Amino acid sequence: MESGVICNKALDELESEISVLTKVRHRHLVLLLGYSTQGLKRILVYEYMPQGELSRHLFHWKNFKLEPLYWKRRLSIALDGARSMEYLHSFGLWTGETRPGWWEVNNDSGS
Repeated sequence: MESGVICNKALDELESEISVLTKVRHRHLVLLLGYSTQGLKRILVYEYMPQGELSRHLFHWKNFKLEPLYWKRRLSIALDGARSMEYLHSFGLWTGETRPGWWEVNNDSGS
């Protein structure tokens, strides 16, 4: 019984977070396009990232035949990431599980 209560609480928290994520718009955040919370499987669908995720550019750039990110660009990406996290915090969203695989690299402002 207790695990069912925990699962329901987690689902309620996820759905609450999704309701906010579908409304947020920030130039350094990838848009949440859709989701499913049906059954035991959960899925979030985000917009396509044409330049790929940050982890490719930081850790696997040779494998993908990319240019390495220079420190000035890395700093710009870090600052843009901090701005987007500050924006999410303004909605009361916790961003403690931020990973490089979730960050997009784009050309509009250096990140």
